[in-house]
Amino acid sequence: MTPLRDEPKIVSMAHTLGIHSGDRVEAIRNHCLARVRVLMGRLGHISSIDTLQRGMCEQLNVAMIEVWNDADIDEIIELYARGEHDPAFGNLRRELTADTFATLIQCKTRTERGEFRYVAAIDCRTPEKAARRTFSGWHEIAHVLTTVAQLQFPLHRSTAKKDAVEKLMDLIAGDIGFYDGLFTPVLKDELASEGNLTFAVAERVRDRFCPTASMEATLNACATNTLEPIFTLQATMRYKAAEERAIASLQGELLPSEAPKPALRVAKVVANPAARLRGLHLPRNMRVPLGSVITTAMREAEGHSSLTAVENLNWWRSSDGTAFKNEPLRVEAIKVRGSVYAIIRVLGVRV
Repeated sequence: MTPLRDEPKIVSMAHTLGIHSGDRVEAIRNHCLARVRVLMGRLGHISSIDTLQRGMCEQLNVAMIEVWNDADIDEIIELYARGEHDPAFGNLRRELTADTFATLIQCKTRTERGEFRYVAAIDCRTPEKAARRTFSGWHEIAHVLTTVAQLQFPLHRSTAKKDAVEKLMDLIAGDIGFYDGLFTPVLKDELASEGNLTFAVAERVRDRFCPTASMEATLNACATNTLEPIFTLQATMRYKAAEERAIASLQGELLPSEAPKPALRVAKVVANPAARLRGLHLPRNMRVPLGSVITTAMREAEGHSSLTAVENLNWWRSSDGTAFKNEPLRVEAIKVRGSVYAIIRVLGVRV
């Protein structure tokens, strides 16, 4: 698998931004953070993340519009396609597909100073999309911050199927949506009162920092900015890649063989910097150990409180049966909307 920093689209983006050496992903993220700091300097004192987003939208000429129903789409089309005679908005309804979280459109007309104008239509018409609307907004701002490098305007869609650019925009959205100078003081305060990162801590951080942020995004930001080694993980019922291929081949059989059964596997995993520094990892799509509290949580009904247990990293085994190294873990898991989310802390490591 090609590292994100070496993906052709990322290399091209970096070159356009004048970045020709080092880790391209980190350099592009730093470039965007530098632009944010310049914009903050123009805005004056920023006391909340909401104020920062509104100010950045104003500075970058971005109209952020949340779409909660089809009537909202009609209003956008009426305002821009008919009101400003901008054909890019005419197909907005078709562009906001089931797997699209947001659409960013560059307007035909510019500002009085000749700057580009943008409309970010944030789709909130399903519970999943509504839950991540704040992150989707930051994702579109990330696109504008790197516009010269990668957007094929007048229209760009942010979908669930993420290519290299979309993955990088998610990283940048996390950087600016949980801006360190605003986020870290809140996190440190809550960690000091609890002692460790838990779902309860992440929920209190979200309530104080940005109540409209998704719990998943907030949890990942908390883990990333915590000094002890931590994984955040989402597990769902999934097939191995080989099993998915087998299922596809069964569809063409006249007398199909018995299809494989899905197992609880890692759908998403984020290792924070401290975990990566220790060389710890959990591969995507790895099967969750049957004895793990993550498996137990999957059997629970929705709405059940989180479960906690002390486990070991060597419970996790690769497809050839090889166990990971001996590392005691504290695992907290909870079932939400058919998935299990977990906080995995490496025990015995204090910083």
